[in-house]
Amino acid sequence: RSSDLGLGLDEAEGDGNILPIMQNIMQNLLSKDVLYPSLKEITEKYPEWLQTHRESLPADQYNKYREQHNIMGKICEQFEAEQPSDTDVAQKARFELVLDLMQQLQDLGHPPKELAGESPPGLNFDLDGLNLSESPSAGGEQCLVM
Repeated sequence: RSSDLGLGLDEAEGDGNILPIMQNIMQNLLSKDVLYPSLKEITEKYPEWLQTHRESLPADQYNKYREQHNIMGKICEQFEAEQPSDTDVAQKARFELVLDLMQQLQDLGHPPKELAGESPPGLNFDLDGLNLSESPSAGGEQCLVM
């Protein structure tokens, strides 16, 4: 058929919303290996940060940060529930849930710089412009040329 443009797209696969190739890329970007270590670290530091900064933050911003912490916790729970024996259906359902939670997280804006500043390249909570760094060892630091 002419609808297959040589991208390995099969109309019988996928749900029609996301092209299978894009879904595969998103599954890799939103995988436990990529997201979990940084999210877990931020999630563990968030309660103390919120307590320390509660008085200095406007109420609406404080509530946004509390909601971010809540959503990050839900994402971590999904990754922690992941088992090698999970069926394809379970994996797809988990991916859909994590994708939805990441979109909710993005809608709340960026987490505090003190918490997110240690995030590796690619974990900037911007699903529209994920930074695909070729150097995972960069640690999020950019080289400066003076």
